[in-house]
Amino acid sequence: MTTPSPDRRALIAGLPAALALSACRQGGEAQAAAAARVDVPPLKQVAPFPVGACVMTSQLADAGFNGVLVPNFGQVTPEWEMKMEGVLKDDGGFDFTRADAIADFAAAHGMRLHAHTLIWYAQAPGAFTQIDGTGQAFADAYRNYILAVGGRYRGRAVGWDVVNEPVAEDGNGYRDCLWRKNLGMEYVARAFHHAREADPNAVLLMNDYNLELMPRKRASFLRLAESLLKAGAPLGGLGTQTHVSLGEYRPGMAREAIRDLASLGLPIHISELDVSTKGGRPDFAPPAEKAQHQARIVGEITEAFMDLHPARRYALTVWGVRDSDSWLRRAPHDGSDQPVLFDEAGRPKPAASAFVAAVSRG
Repeated sequence: MTTPSPDRRALIAGLPAALALSACRQGGEAQAAAAARVDVPPLKQVAPFPVGACVMTSQLADAGFNGVLVPNFGQVTPEWEMKMEGVLKDDGGFDFTRADAIADFAAAHGMRLHAHTLIWYAQAPGAFTQIDGTGQAFADAYRNYILAVGGRYRGRAVGWDVVNEPVAEDGNGYRDCLWRKNLGMEYVARAFHHAREADPNAVLLMNDYNLELMPRKRASFLRLAESLLKAGAPLGGLGTQTHVSLGEYRPGMAREAIRDLASLGLPIHISELDVSTKGGRPDFAPPAEKAQHQARIVGEITEAFMDLHPARRYALTVWGVRDSDSWLRRAPHDGSDQPVLFDEAGRPKPAASAFVAAVSRG
């Protein structure tokens, strides 16, 4: 838990000052804990759209995790175990053990499965680097991979992030990657066509991040989406990850981004929502104040999503069930972030209350 840095003069004042500082810290922690003790109904019961969370197989046997996940979330996204690193072996074979476990868990609990992700710029597995530059052989392997993975979850996955993060970090064009090197920018359209071949009914999405924070990147993302639609690619929705932080998020960002994304008439997925209490500019506010700031941001993002026509609300997915489950708690981060809607003990935070208030306004 973050507390303000003590004044230098207090440090040299001796034991009385130290005791006072300790009492102040304890009071701040108690205040933050009190702020976290809010009662909310199960999120999936009050939201008029699917509410999702990311999961890993290692979490599925955790009773505390399941005690929050199952009552509150009606959709799951594999955090990484359906990516190439999770299923593709260097010899070109497949290991679906972990991906299947998540799909089976979703089915057993009556949850939607949003599959993530078929093609991601950041991955270059050995099975493909070994055939780098082989032309048609590479293209055939690309198609066969998508058919194998997408086809395995045909009829089970309601949707796929087909291409993940294709836009350059600064928004100036598109990322260089193994797929683009071998197939040109056609790698994106090919992926969608192959995914449709693998599963005729899944919603096929393109997903990226910083679309709220960087209008230039959002514009490049929308140009790519528009070009896919004009070319007849079966693009069925747009995902905006919505990883933001207290220090960098400005009021109105989510409304502007969602309005722009909705201009193409496709369903929208808020696909990886979290609001970091650590990222961006330093924030030395007391924990309870940070919790309220986070709640305001979550409320605004949810309201912006609610402004969409109901048919355009694919889902809203939170990237972590409890704070302790978040990727922002893992290395290289310092382990103290509190970015999601439930705390380490599984208690709803003010952000969860803000979510419920936003969806309840109708």
